[in-house]
Amino acid sequence: MRESTLQIVNYVMIVVLFVTVLAHLATHGFFGFIDYEGSLVYSDVAGRYRQVIPAIMLAVLLISAAFHGLYGLRNILLEFRSGPVWDRAVSYGVLIAGIALVGWGMRTVILTALGG
Repeated sequence: MRESTLQIVNYVMIVVLFVTVLAHLATHGFFGFIDYEGSLVYSDVAGRYRQVIPAIMLAVLLISAAFHGLYGLRNILLEFRSGPVWDRAVSYGVLIAGIALVGWGMRTVILTALGG
C-alpha cells in the first residue's frame, strides 16, 4: 500500500479513535452510572459488553487504536534506519503484530459478548 494511502487511513483512524474514546468514556462517566469507579465493577463491565452496541464500539476502538499505534511505531522504526530489507522487515513485522493484537483483542470482545 502506498504511504499516502496509509497516511489517509491513519487520519481516518484518528477521527474514529477520538469519537469512540469519547463515547467509551461517556458510557463510564455519565450514561447511567453514579460514579466512574462504580462503572468499573466487573459484573457491570461484562454486562455492558454483552450488549451489541458497546461490543461493536469496543471492537472499533480496538482496531482504530491498534492501527494508529502500530502505524506510528512503524514510522519511528523506518526513521531509525533505512534500506529495502529493513523497510520490508519493519512493515511485515508491524503487520504481523497488528494481526496478533487485533486477533487477541477481538477474541476477548467476542468471548465477552457471548457470555464467556
